[in-house]
Amino acid sequence: MDPKYMLICLFLFSGADIADSACKWIQMYGRVNAECLNLLKEMGGDFRFLPMPRGYPARASALYDAVNKAKTDDKITFLYEATRQIVNLFEKNRSNMTDTWNKTKLDNLLNILYHRQYKNLQDCAAQVPAGMSRLRKQLRRHFRKVNSFLRKTNYSQESWELVRKEVERHLRRLLFLASSL
Repeated sequence: MDPKYMLICLFLFSGADIADSACKWIQMYGRVNAECLNLLKEMGGDFRFLPMPRGYPARASALYDAVNKAKTDDKITFLYEATRQIVNLFEKNRSNMTDTWNKTKLDNLLNILYHRQYKNLQDCAAQVPAGMSRLRKQLRRHFRKVNSFLRKTNYSQESWELVRKEVERHLRRLLFLASSL
């Protein structure tokens, strides 16, 4: 067989399972995500029973329901985009964060989110075709509303606790999504 055709065949057959080969890191996602959830819980007070005030953005459950039915490549892209939005939420508003949180745990959380999750998911997402633009736009819109809520409440301690609760919900849903890969 001609060497050119062998290379083409090799490329086609090896690319058939690109999501698996490109994203071996996903196997570690659960452990890293668990660290984030633990730090999120420990950095502040008990936030499990906070009532959602009027004007707080609706939950993103419909987005996760839709992405759970998607292809592997789309799930990887969504994991990346959601993690990116969480990192941006904290980074853009860092100077307005509540002083009641444990700063060391917050710094550790942001370090893990950015350097271990976001960067690795970015590498994974770069190797799969981008898709689900409608869901990505909805996800960005959801996080813009969360940012807007923070501004409207003058970055109060209570609003930050609600955001922390929302981020916990996202991380749990992302963990479930990653475990389906």
